[in-house]
Amino acid sequence: MMVHHEPRLTDMLEDPVVRLVMERDGVYRDDVLKLMASVARKATKPAVKAAAPKVSTAEPALAGHA
Repeated sequence: MMVHHEPRLTDMLEDPVVRLVMERDGVYRDDVLKLMASVARKATKPAVKAAAPKVSTAEPALAGHA
């Protein structure tokens, strides 16, 4: 039975074809690694609940009035 694993990002970034495409597009290895680290940090942060919208008390609610 063959087990297939996804390649590691660092391995992909060392691939000669990937390096040529990145060079053509002006993308740098260190920038990709920084981006992935940033995404990983954000993905592991606890979710912040959105604050409930504030209702102005300056004017009475007009619900039900036409």
